[in-house]
Amino acid sequence: MGKKFNKIIKNIYDGICTVIYPIENYCILCNTEDCVGICNTCKRKIKKVQTCLSDDIISYGYYGGVLKELILKFKYKNNFTAGNILAKLLEEYIIQNINYKDYIITYIPISKKSKKIRGFNQCEYLAKIISKDLYVEHLEILIKVKETKEQKTLKKQERAENIKGAFNIKHHIKLKNKKIILIDDVTTTGYTIMEGYNLLKKYGAKEIKLLTLAKSHI
Repeated sequence: MGKKFNKIIKNIYDGICTVIYPIENYCILCNTEDCVGICNTCKRKIKKVQTCLSDDIISYGYYGGVLKELILKFKYKNNFTAGNILAKLLEEYIIQNINYKDYIITYIPISKKSKKIRGFNQCEYLAKIISKDLYVEHLEILIKVKETKEQKTLKKQERAENIKGAFNIKHHIKLKNKKIILIDDVTTTGYTIMEGYNLLKKYGAKEIKLLTLAKSHI
């Protein structure tokens, strides 16, 4: 009964969102018609990262070309069609590589100040879409407790110090023996997502998958 009810609610929610944020019936990158959001030609241009079991941080693709354009449209131009496309890319990886039904989906937080300026946290949006589509639990676990500079504006040696101590665990969250997928948008040095990982481990998480949209380089 619970799953059936949740499915009904999801369908109603999707219908409302379609009215408020109609999905473009063309590729938002090249304007090819009769496709939803992105055409197959543009999608095939994404250079995927070849991951292995020993990788600490898993990224869907490299930060460039089509993937970079989608992230920038979503993050800085409030293009939620781009956000939905990006969520689907992460869903593809999760479905193919993770026994995700046992996991909780969470994300890297941003400060209240940054959220007020941008209007939303892109990682939170991705996590909620994935959670809804895959019928897995979504939970706000990490909170940002320190204002930081944008990592992309700093040199490699400055980034670790900038993000150190920036996060904490939300009150009353119990993590002992939990399995978690932690989502971020772009990883470069890995300092940000590893800061989140270390906190989740400290508070008892059993297993943590670190998943990002894109891998970049300084």
